[in-house]
Amino acid sequence: MTFWKKLRKEPVRERRRSISSDMPGPKSKIRTDFSFTGFDEDLLDLSEVMIEQAVGYVGVPLGLAGPFIIDGREIRIPLATEEPSVVAAASFAGRLLSGHGGISTQSTEPVMAAQVFLEGNLDISSAGKILDSRDDIREHLQKTLKSMENRGGGWRDIDARWIAPSRALAVNIQIDVRDSMGANLLNSVAEKVGPLLEKITGGRVLMAILSNRSWDRIASARLSIPAGELKTMGFDGRETARRIVRAARIAREDFDRAVTHNKGIMNGISALALATGNDTRAIEAAAHAYAARYGPYHGLSQYWIEEGTLHGSLELPLPFAVTGGAVGFHPTSRWCLEQLGSPDGPGLSRIAAALGLAQNLAALRALVCEGIQKGHMNSHARRLAYNAGARGKSVPAFAAVICSENIRGHEAAAKRFARWIEEIDA
Repeated sequence: MTFWKKLRKEPVRERRRSISSDMPGPKSKIRTDFSFTGFDEDLLDLSEVMIEQAVGYVGVPLGLAGPFIIDGREIRIPLATEEPSVVAAASFAGRLLSGHGGISTQSTEPVMAAQVFLEGNLDISSAGKILDSRDDIREHLQKTLKSMENRGGGWRDIDARWIAPSRALAVNIQIDVRDSMGANLLNSVAEKVGPLLEKITGGRVLMAILSNRSWDRIASARLSIPAGELKTMGFDGRETARRIVRAARIAREDFDRAVTHNKGIMNGISALALATGNDTRAIEAAAHAYAARYGPYHGLSQYWIEEGTLHGSLELPLPFAVTGGAVGFHPTSRWCLEQLGSPDGPGLSRIAAALGLAQNLAALRALVCEGIQKGHMNSHARRLAYNAGARGKSVPAFAAVICSENIRGHEAAAKRFARWIEEIDA
């Protein structure tokens, strides 16, 4: 416990030294060398500011996917991800669709909810008391919301519902948060209004916090492409399109498949969220909750064929922000937003929806035709080559040897690499 008390108070560089000297057992390079957790001085200081008990930072690969045509504009999308196929799949779909009008998108206004839960001597009539006091509640929050209202956002509505099993009253205050994610403002609203709600209802505040459901902050995307353009080595375009439609329908009807289907959609969306400093957990939670809004969990995308053309659509809550929190604060997020053309909050949400649909199309096309392992194994070979000692241009060259000789495992790859170097030198 003394170690942890000391750790909380130390600056990041002292903290790293304390951890290295405190670690029990035999020391290895990875266990004692903190260069693995970052050695850039500015980023160490940034880590100390962003989170508590920082010891370093993780360098997640950042790639540019594209080209995409989104709402008539060519765009390249920064993605931060450790998964090899994400950037490649998104770029493939982007190029494929660019010659056929690209992807069109829409979004609603960025409305989020502050929630207050009350308990005590309450019943279903308490909800009516809240609605009858709508004007008083709005006036009570005027100062808290003034800055957001000056930017075109602010108060939108209020509702209340009685939760019978828990005998609790839930009050939702809808706030337009404009270009922010809105967490700090929403939490301030919820805590500010709590005492007034207690006075109105005679109840007691149990919790006051934002809701990450985000169902009033929807973005959607749509694509159309002639079925013939989807031709693969194994199937003509019409058959590929038919199989894509069939696979997407199964994901809407089968829970097990839907989970993996939606994970694929979120591959690109979560990578964009991470690259721009957005809250990946809030975005993923909202999306998966939306997938279960009708009861059974289902796939988020839909595909259909009309007159030889494959159409696809995707709709989901995407609470992306371009200001506040880590967004715009972290230098990488600022760079990524500039690469995107400095969109506003709803604009970034629309880009994310287009990316999710493109990612889904590429995944389904691969899945129902040649399968996904071929691409994954190529990426695995590159990693094996790197671990074996290959660097720079020798990585793809030796990866080709690994694939052609079906080399498995790190030890076998390292031995073959040593012989490969001797063959080259000879």
